[in-house]
Amino acid sequence: MSSSIIPEIVGQTEILEESPMTEQEQKELIETETVIKSSFQGKMERDLAIGAGLLKIKRHKLYRGVEGGRSWLDYLKKESAKLTSGSEPITQQDSIYLRGFYEFRCEILQDLGNCIILPTNKSQVRPLLGLLKNPEEAIEIWKTACSEIGSNKVPTYHQVNKAFTDLRDKKINEKNQTKLKPDNTIETVFDSDTTYQTSTNTNYEEPKTSTIPVWEQERNTQEVDPYSECKKLHDVLYEAEESLQNLHGVLYHQINKYGSAYLDQIKQFDAGLYSVSDVDKKINELHVQTAYLVDLLKKDILPNDLVKDFEIEPMPTRNE
Repeated sequence: MSSSIIPEIVGQTEILEESPMTEQEQKELIETETVIKSSFQGKMERDLAIGAGLLKIKRHKLYRGVEGGRSWLDYLKKESAKLTSGSEPITQQDSIYLRGFYEFRCEILQDLGNCIILPTNKSQVRPLLGLLKNPEEAIEIWKTACSEIGSNKVPTYHQVNKAFTDLRDKKINEKNQTKLKPDNTIETVFDSDTTYQTSTNTNYEEPKTSTIPVWEQERNTQEVDPYSECKKLHDVLYEAEESLQNLHGVLYHQINKYGSAYLDQIKQFDAGLYSVSDVDKKINELHVQTAYLVDLLKKDILPNDLVKDFEIEPMPTRNE
């Protein structure tokens, strides 16, 4: 996903983050914040009210301050705690969940009428947050998850996530099958250096064996299946990203909840096979390996150069 900032449009006028707020905008911000603070019914209603308010503030850039120039993250850090009457501000991640919960339930699904079950918790829509700009797939995934658990039941995060991964895998398989179909109709072309006689001829000439070394043959070949290569890279990148996100989620949540003392205590605990006394070292090794890959992508490398290039260091391993 691109990290570039896309200007948000309200009506036909672009709102610049650096511009001072008008009196009307200041009034609108106060009214929106008041609605959020006064919405302390059930948890679902409260989350929806907060999500609706944050979405409005974000879309209209009401966070930018009277003088202008304040960023969204600064607003969350300095002002959002008062919206929930809590001592801690709303995190950027939680603001995404809350806004997505409101947007999917109250803007996207409401347009479909009363024929569909609505989410009741912000965690249920987390797998769909990346699809809300073009929500057709998000709706399809939600409907699939709802149908798999039976009528009048709301799917959990894991059930929605399963429907998401199933749809993703299905699309990958469909693309793969589409890629393979034309290959079945391509006429086989034999290399001109290889000679075969028909079966009625008793003289059989062995195929000529190339004297070119194997590594030179590999260097010269251009027979690469772009789709297979893309799929291979996509799959391993997705798995790596998912693993890092899981690691980040566990560490961030536990350290935020218990403080640094939590990790110090866990590192000293003997859990046998599951001991994590070297967690710092392991995370640093992940950093070293990813840094190596980033450096590798910047180099100009010819086929098979990695096996003999003295200027390129080998991939670091966890044993180093």
